[in-house]
Amino acid sequence: MLNIGICDDFPVFCEQMEASIRQYGEKNNNTFNIWRFGSGEELIDLLCKEDVSFDLVFLDYLMKKLTGLETAKRIRQLELSKSRPACNIVFVTSMDNIYELMSVDPLRIIRKPANQETIDEILACVWNEKHKSTAVSSGPGRQQGGFSSKTGR
Repeated sequence: MLNIGICDDFPVFCEQMEASIRQYGEKNNNTFNIWRFGSGEELIDLLCKEDVSFDLVFLDYLMKKLTGLETAKRIRQLELSKSRPACNIVFVTSMDNIYELMSVDPLRIIRKPANQETIDEILACVWNEKHKSTAVSSGPGRQQGGFSSKTGR
């Protein structure tokens, strides 16, 4: 199972991303817990107050208060200060100048709107990375089906 966060101040983009994740999961019989956040502040607030960690966060760059880059920097600081597991960050953006985003070591930077093939590649990469290490300790096989969807609100 993967814990995935989707952070965008436009709900329609969160809904589209969640639909793409669900489509991949159904096609590949993978399980995901999905949280949606309308701002970077909501995401950071949850990480500070709850015992939650994410395997993957899809993060919009341009948001009203905290930008995606500022949010990603805070995620990285929390990882260092609380010994949280590293989180794969994927920026989903319409901006052209993406070089500043590289400072937080994102897994990928993709353009809006994201296409299904790109989302599938990202999910396969993160799924395989996580389950490669757990396969050694838990034996062959993988978890079956199902989704859980949550909001940060």
